[in-house]
Amino acid sequence: MFIKQQPVVGAWYVNRSGKLIKVKLMVWHHQEAVSVMIEYLDGNRQVLDADAWYSLELSRNLQQAARSLLQQ
Repeated sequence: MFIKQQPVVGAWYVNRSGKLIKVKLMVWHHQEAVSVMIEYLDGNRQVLDADAWYSLELSRNLQQAARSLLQQ
């Protein structure tokens, strides 16, 4: 099931297209996350603002996400 996920540094997620991403770091301002750096399995990195992160449909349960992707 893909839902809005809180970013957790070091955690792996799978997106709707099946790509694995890892949260590498987060930037905070006044106790609120303002950006998230993610890394794809191939090593490419991307910085997302918090709004972009929360618009992603992600799952932390990689086994459940894999089953969902196979059923599509």
